[in-house]
Amino acid sequence: MRNDFVRPVPLPETRKSARRKQKKARTTRHLLVVASIGSGGTVLALVAGLVLGGQDATADAGPATASVAPVASPSPTPTSTLTPSSTTTDAPASTATIESASNPVAVPIIRSAVAAEDGAAVGPVTGGTTVTLTGTDLTAVATATFGDNPAEVVSATPDTLTLHTPAATDLDPGNVPVSVFSATGEPVEVAVRTEIPAGDGTAVSGPDALATAIEPTASPGVTAAGDAVDAAAASAAAPALSFTYVPDPKITAQIDYALAHWEDYNSDVYGVIRGNDCVNFTSQSLIARGWTMDADWSFSAGKYSTAWASSTAFAAYLAEHPERATALTDEQRSDVKVGDIVQFDWDRSGDRDHTGIVSRVVKTGSGVEIYYAGHTANTQYHSVDESLANTGGTVSYWSVV
Repeated sequence: MRNDFVRPVPLPETRKSARRKQKKARTTRHLLVVASIGSGGTVLALVAGLVLGGQDATADAGPATASVAPVASPSPTPTSTLTPSSTTTDAPASTATIESASNPVAVPIIRSAVAAEDGAAVGPVTGGTTVTLTGTDLTAVATATFGDNPAEVVSATPDTLTLHTPAATDLDPGNVPVSVFSATGEPVEVAVRTEIPAGDGTAVSGPDALATAIEPTASPGVTAAGDAVDAAAASAAAPALSFTYVPDPKITAQIDYALAHWEDYNSDVYGVIRGNDCVNFTSQSLIARGWTMDADWSFSAGKYSTAWASSTAFAAYLAEHPERATALTDEQRSDVKVGDIVQFDWDRSGDRDHTGIVSRVVKTGSGVEIYYAGHTANTQYHSVDESLANTGGTVSYWSVV
């Protein structure tokens, strides 16, 4: 049977136009919008993907609604012009990313002064005072120093940093600067503590002023009230963290005695051991510090116990009395403090050959330098390193409690 129906064959240009329109309908264009918002050291990254296709445009945004002005690429034909709908403004949240305190890019900020348990920034020269600081993203803190001495970082939470103060290198250093550093070695910013005008013209102080200074709701450099903040003045107003060391009367008495009698022997009271008076002198200084004699460590009526007069016996005595002192190696010299005991083994035999009282500790960029006072080779400030260089011996220490 003859079929009189014949399907018309479209012209080539007609098929090409149809394919172009079909391809255009399938094509999507993406617009990536990235916004960084700094707030108190925490960075929020908002990433929105804008999908344009046909006659509609939608945006995937973060927790807050993103208002995005669509950008259309040049169209092949006038009929392909994009017309975004209202869904650009009212898009659902989907792809926001928050970089929090656990993120390596978090920037820590200190927002308080150094405070011990009683609220004061004061402690003994022997160190060991527990102090805290508060702020933002403090888990990013790695190290801290008091003066030139490194402090122990006990714990770091997002809002609280706990430190143990190091021992001071002087008998009475007074007020010393405290510095806190991030894991990258950068100094941690200290929040500005100043009064900032409120919207009604009154002064805002305390935590409110701190929040306004660090987290303005307007653009950077402008307070919430719209008053410009002078960046240089704000920087100058930033408080310097500090801690005040108070002298330990026991250590002061010990060192005062050593400096008074390193050359002028107190022989009327303690006698003299000719050619080997170093431990006798060290023991005298510990009596001045407040130690009391016992059956193994004593002097009476011109008679000395072995531990009172012999370096090796004195080391053995201290090893048996950790309540009085604990041993330190030369690798631990950063823990040595004024008032501790230093002992030398000149011939590396294992016996202790000389004993002195640590009279000065100096910490520099190249290391820790320790000086001691002593008898026999009378000295008030003799370098441990110089003694080692002259003899080739070894050195060890006792941290006196």
